[in-house]
Amino acid sequence: MKRQNAIYARQSIDKKESLSIEGQIEKCREKVPKAIIYEDKGYSGKNTERPALQKLIQDIKSDKIELVVVYKIDRISRSIKDFYDLWEVMQNHKCNIVSVTEPVDTTNPFGESAMGMLAIFAEMERKNIQKRVKDNSYYRTAQTGNWAGGPAPFGFKNGRNEYNKPTLIPIDKEIEAVCAAFALYGGVDSCTLGEVARWLNDKGYKPHKRDVFDSVTVSKILQNPIYVEADQTLYAYFKTRKINFLNDEVQWDGTRSAHVIGKKVGNVNIRKYTTMKEQSIYLTNFEGFIPSIAYINVQNRLARNEQFARANAGGVLEELSGKLKCSCCGYAIKSYSKSTNGRPYLDCYGNRSLHTCKEKYNKIDFYDLQVAVGKEIQKQLDNMEELRYKKAIENAEIEEQMEVIKADIDKLIELSLHSELTAEAVASAIEKKQTELNQLELKHQMNKTAANVTKAYFSSNINIREEFERGIVYEDLREDQKREVVSLLIDKIKLTNDINNFEIIWNI
Repeated sequence: MKRQNAIYARQSIDKKESLSIEGQIEKCREKVPKAIIYEDKGYSGKNTERPALQKLIQDIKSDKIELVVVYKIDRISRSIKDFYDLWEVMQNHKCNIVSVTEPVDTTNPFGESAMGMLAIFAEMERKNIQKRVKDNSYYRTAQTGNWAGGPAPFGFKNGRNEYNKPTLIPIDKEIEAVCAAFALYGGVDSCTLGEVARWLNDKGYKPHKRDVFDSVTVSKILQNPIYVEADQTLYAYFKTRKINFLNDEVQWDGTRSAHVIGKKVGNVNIRKYTTMKEQSIYLTNFEGFIPSIAYINVQNRLARNEQFARANAGGVLEELSGKLKCSCCGYAIKSYSKSTNGRPYLDCYGNRSLHTCKEKYNKIDFYDLQVAVGKEIQKQLDNMEELRYKKAIENAEIEEQMEVIKADIDKLIELSLHSELTAEAVASAIEKKQTELNQLELKHQMNKTAANVTKAYFSSNINIREEFERGIVYEDLREDQKREVVSLLIDKIKLTNDINNFEIIWNI
């Protein structure tokens, strides 16, 4: 039995910018005037579960088809796995494929290689489309007022409404805790965040992701407009933050709450944004219960307290402020009023405020700790020149390796055009080489950063430029200079109750 040519056409939905099935078939007939027509209308290319395509596959397996002609390769499939599964079937039954709009003709080696590359691009495009659809769906969901997804904030649990759409279901006991937090922090005799946390813990309330409340979890609750009556006052407040609104101003009538979505820049805490240009806010389908003016008053107090905290960040801890962490519970270690010996004493937040940690630091002499940390910093400073030299040597070797891999990739591309190797095999080899190259490029950049960041920072900083040029002696620096050095070099210091047993986590 003489084998025949086939034309396959697919269109998921009618679009002005896409060629119709009829148009695809007409273009394919210019290549093969006589052919069996297989067409799937209204089917996506994300999988092969399509009636006409399945019939075509069966006919290929029955050795009825010797050539398949398509308008574009992605008409067959946008999935590289599915495409190569089909191509394997075609190869086993000596069936070729031709695209009339792309350089794909598997009757010659060049066309076979080009087909493999186009299949990879088709897969990438499918993933891009999925992302765009997901993003658009996310914002469409938000504009309808339904819950846009993600973990439920404190006070709620995830659920479904009568239309089977995602929503938040209030938890009465947690709502009571939210109201109490706003009242305690924003009241006339207002409490601190830590005091609010202790009150909630004492009353038996539990946050969703931690064992106990602390100042961070309380702060996140107080910043979230999901609890707030979204009226004109709240609209005006967020307008000053330059956020993107998904609802018209007239809809902010106080009957619903609001929720912020989108990319966060800088610190994750809302009060630390100068603007919210990367974020959007929408009105939910459930009522708010915190008055907008109460919410705004709380935000203003949070902002004032943060400014005060920044202005007094050094405190008696001086250059080590914000860097000391309890090795037991992970919370910050802070200095407190001077003890009987005239020196400040240390205690961790988990012990002093939350009562969840039993580690004690009151026997550590703070000034002795400063000296001990300073010695470790000096060692780091002394080793920087050697570090830069080692990283430069290592990068020279990496650059040679990168050039070899780039040459290998060029050879593989050339091989794909003049070899009997399958496009899949060549593409897989190129992908492995590219992965190696990406890893080397990342290591090269990290080495470059480690080698240059210190010199660049010190030499550009007017406070310590001169000291760098003649060699930094840490103990001789002013307090502001020490803070800058510590900020650059140290991520955190994990402290134990033994002054000789602490761990410095370095930034470089």
